[in-house]
Amino acid sequence: MWIKVPENQEINHSTIQKGAAMLATNPVKTFPTFKSFIAAFRNWVHHRQLISQCRQRLDACDNVELARIAQDVGLSPHELRAMAELGPDAAKQLLDRMAVLHLDADALAKSEPSTLRDMQRLCSSCAAKGRCQRDLVLMPNDQMWRHYCPNADTLDALQSEAANVR
Repeated sequence: MWIKVPENQEINHSTIQKGAAMLATNPVKTFPTFKSFIAAFRNWVHHRQLISQCRQRLDACDNVELARIAQDVGLSPHELRAMAELGPDAAKQLLDRMAVLHLDADALAKSEPSTLRDMQRLCSSCAAKGRCQRDLVLMPNDQMWRHYCPNADTLDALQSEAANVR
């Protein structure tokens, strides 16, 4: 930190304290757009790192192990690689939508794991992810999502099933 002192004034501890106090009281001008850009870029880099880690873990597997993992989750090895490329949060919108609908994803994972896995696969590869995320943030209770969500019928069925249990 540089403090400019007039030429005829000597530099001492008091001068530095006054200069530092002036710096501290001056508000720092912030640029929210720039901050949001930096945050978005940071999130993008983090997401890319997660995808890279997923890819590296799959690349470390031999073909037999990869086929076994793919079979365990009900996918082909090619589909498993494609899903890994999407990253670990690829089906986040499904979990968010289930929360809005008061559906318990953990309970579904225990009772019907193949149903949840199929729903996650559909959500992960959905072409309307941006629209879905925007709707979840801005209008979570709007029914418009039913027109573009590939899981709409399944979510409706799960909601009906949950209503019958209550």
